[in-house]
Amino acid sequence: MYSRIVIDNIGKRFGERLLFSNVCAEATSGQCLAVTGCNGSGKSTLLKIIAGLVRPSTGQVRLIFDDMPSPKEQIFYTGFVSPEVAMYAALTGIENIIFWTKVRGVPCSKSEAAKFCCEMGLGKGGYDLVATYSTGMRQRLKLAVIKAINPPVWLLDEPSSNLDGSGRSIVKELIDNAVRQNIAVILATNESEEALYGKNTIEL
Repeated sequence: MYSRIVIDNIGKRFGERLLFSNVCAEATSGQCLAVTGCNGSGKSTLLKIIAGLVRPSTGQVRLIFDDMPSPKEQIFYTGFVSPEVAMYAALTGIENIIFWTKVRGVPCSKSEAAKFCCEMGLGKGGYDLVATYSTGMRQRLKLAVIKAINPPVWLLDEPSSNLDGSGRSIVKELIDNAVRQNIAVILATNESEEALYGKNTIEL
């Protein structure tokens, strides 16, 4: 599926505080757009605006697909990984994947969910309750969920957050594979190495 995300003159103000303004960029299928900047510059807020979770103060974001969905359906064409996104602690990792794929209408068996857990480095931890997970394991589970859902647009906010070296390698491979699969990836990061994944960059 061809996807195009147009970020048109976006600005965001919280009361008297101007977070950013006049942000313009595009991301298309098979490309990664990196969003960089210091802490508090608005990287996470910009991704939330693109996801439709926060309204911009100025400008607009247009999501364009070759089989254009209705506005209500557009949310199912994007996936969002963020430190603020929580998995269900009372479910296992595998059960979380099955739940979220069901919500999105994506077929996923228990064995397939277990495979996604293994690919993200959770191993047999996929059978454990998320309540027992470390922060790094929870991050790996979020990555497993977006891989299982596999929407045409991925919004990744600090995807290497709380991950060790092997986890960071998994993130790089995940983004590389997504781009090869013609997915549009928008990546917010403080990591200089991760910023290099972007064909283009927004610096806030």
